[in-house]
Order: sequence, then structure tokens, then C-alpha cells
Amino acid sequence: MADTQEVRIQVIFRTDTQYGAYQDALWFSQAEYDALKQEDLDTMKQARIDKWIDIVSKPAPELTKAEQLVQVQSEIDNWTARITELQSQKAIIEAKIG
Repeated sequence: MADTQEVRIQVIFRTDTQYGAYQDALWFSQAEYDALKQEDLDTMKQARIDKWIDIVSKPAPELTKAEQLVQVQSEIDNWTARITELQSQKAIIEAKIG
């Protein structure tokens, strides 16, 4: 049976900021990863760090109950997608190791 799942490359990074430690990961297909230069990776990492600092350095806006529900559902959807992606990667690895 042909392997129809694409292997993804994960670049994990961590940095300490004035607001605490920030850790994240960037995901790429093999082709995307091979086409990147270190400065591209550094730029993407810094954009994530800057966005996080912008979020944590400002007070949270007051949300209505409806807005809170939408926000929570969005977070659930994001985590569900992440879990699905990780399960797919796990299946690929398990298939390769038998």
C-alpha cells in the first residue's frame, strides 16, 4: 500500500523574554523545509515571538459571554486539528517501524 501521508518537519524553538519563556514550533513539508534559509527560519520565529509578546503585554479586552464561547470553540478546533496532525504523524512513524 502506498504511503499517502506527507512527512512534516517540526522546528522547535524556545526563547526567554521579559514576559517569561516562549516555546513554539514551526511545521513544514520536506520541500518547504529544504527551500528555507536560516534567515527565513529566524524571521518566522521572530514573528511568532513578537506576536506572543504583543498579546501578553497588553491587558485582555473584556469579552461578552458569546465572544468567550466563540474564542473557546476556536481554541478547541485548533487543538483538535493539532491532535489530528500528530495522530497522522504517529501512524506514519508506526508504519515505518513496523
